[in-house]
Amino acid sequence: MYYPYFRGKQFDLLALRQLSEAGKLSPVIQPVIEPVKDNPALGKLLLQFNNVNQPYFLIDNPQAGDFLTLAGQEKLQQLNGLKTHIITEPVKSVTEYPLLIAQSAAVLQDADFPTFEIPTIVPLEFRLLQHVKGPKIVLEDNFLRLRASSYREIPDEVFTLSHLTYQKRGFVGFSDFSIDSRLYYEQNYPTKEIVLHLVYFAEQEQLRIHHFVSPAEELPDFATRFMAVMAEVSQFPAFLSNDTLGLEILKQSYAKGKFPGMGVLRKACVMHHLELMSRFFETKIKE
Repeated sequence: MYYPYFRGKQFDLLALRQLSEAGKLSPVIQPVIEPVKDNPALGKLLLQFNNVNQPYFLIDNPQAGDFLTLAGQEKLQQLNGLKTHIITEPVKSVTEYPLLIAQSAAVLQDADFPTFEIPTIVPLEFRLLQHVKGPKIVLEDNFLRLRASSYREIPDEVFTLSHLTYQKRGFVGFSDFSIDSRLYYEQNYPTKEIVLHLVYFAEQEQLRIHHFVSPAEELPDFATRFMAVMAEVSQFPAFLSNDTLGLEILKQSYAKGKFPGMGVLRKACVMHHLELMSRFFETKIKE
């Protein structure tokens, strides 16, 4: 149903593992992990997912990062988990993969996709969609990475409606990059400002995102900027009750007057997003 796509960055992996350990990640949410970093967090996450039978897919041919070498590929093949594959060359027959990922229309032109019944993650691009005849999972790039000053101009916007519309549009599921964009960056540029990207459900179950940005005026340090941002978060109507684990992490640091670090902020925002989506789908299942 929902296939959030992660590039395997450390704090994204930590977010997934902590949610799973707390029992807050619905089996309806099936993360797709493109491993780009060879770090212990990946192995610990897969072990946790396997222990609790959490559905997920591990890409066996990542397009960037530490596993591109021969040694990296050998190590990747040794990891236990349900594998998926990015189509990088024409596919002539049904493969052993339970899920495929299409990124290039040029590659698909020679692929024998009309005979395929394998669910395929496909970006919302006409040339790609017309080549995939089997079950399709739409991949959308909902998050726009901007400078902090730009978020001040548009602090609140629609994040997605796909959780409400994907079936009506003919898809068997939907995917996005959570609180990240399609473009992969090895590392983020240093910044003096703090931005928290927190999603919330608005009227008619619309999922919106609010960008909480530290004040434009110069503040002495990250702790002061974090406190200023959290003062706004703590008063935001959607977050006055029913905290997620991600929000709890942020509010605990706020109560202590302590800046937890940029990575923890990232982790908390991802945890918040996925727990909200888990709650949404679990509620729908019970209806």
